[in-house]
Amino acid sequence: MENCEIAVATHGITKIYGGVRRVDDVSISVRKGEVYGLIGKNGAGKTTLIRMILGIASPSSGTVELNGESTPRALSEERRKIGALIEQPAFYPRMTATENLSVYARATGLNKVDVKALLSLVGLEDAGKKTARNFSLGMKQRLAIAMALAGDPEILFLDEPVNGLDPTGILQVRELIRRLNEERGTTVVISSHLLGELGRVATAYGVMREGRLVSEVRGEELFALARPRIKVVVAEKERAERALRSRYNENEYVMRGNTVEIFGEADMLPAVGAFFAEAGVAVMQLSAERGDLESAFIDML
Repeated sequence: MENCEIAVATHGITKIYGGVRRVDDVSISVRKGEVYGLIGKNGAGKTTLIRMILGIASPSSGTVELNGESTPRALSEERRKIGALIEQPAFYPRMTATENLSVYARATGLNKVDVKALLSLVGLEDAGKKTARNFSLGMKQRLAIAMALAGDPEILFLDEPVNGLDPTGILQVRELIRRLNEERGTTVVISSHLLGELGRVATAYGVMREGRLVSEVRGEELFALARPRIKVVVAEKERAERALRSRYNENEYVMRGNTVEIFGEADMLPAVGAFFAEAGVAVMQLSAERGDLESAFIDML
């Protein structure tokens, strides 16, 4: 793939704080037009990685690339095309959404912002004279996203955008992200620890654990991992491995320790049990598992 098709990339990027590797040798690749989900538990290093991409923090080692550019001067220019919500911005509590967004635009030198259109885009066109101190958490989050969109960015970073929201607020933010991506072609990078939520909106995923990138998959690959499967716990790992290799292709099963997962529907369960019995492999547990995205994420985490 040509560099011009990659919106955001990091190459072996590392950040050390107080002798601790908060981000450790991480290389991600975000294609233009993707909704890229950066997923991991709290403390996995997601926010630190985003801060280095945005230039807020400096990497201890490794490089950042934006739209194929990696020199300091070029990165500075490319970062002008980025909008970001990585911390809850400070609002003026006695100002309306219109007033807050107008003040923000002037303060950041964005003098041609269509405030009315932006508020309509994020669903705050009817907020009227309600002041920010009376906003729900969902309204505050949408106003924050409007601020991130004020410069009409090509790339949008959202750090935990639905954290703390109720189901209605989550749905509103999810639909907004989808609209931005589909109607404007905005490349969106979302960090979250909410497994199921990212699965509803992202088209590619980077999975982080303890500062490291443990997996990077496109949507179609993740859905393949979420297939239904037969779960088998065996007594003898080595004997089970030999039997599996004689019957199944490598992409038809996974083995972790003494647990085997063979991809297939529940009606395969009797045949799988018979297969292990014929191979002389003692089975401790045999069950059919319904595939889902959350299970696939948990497997990677």
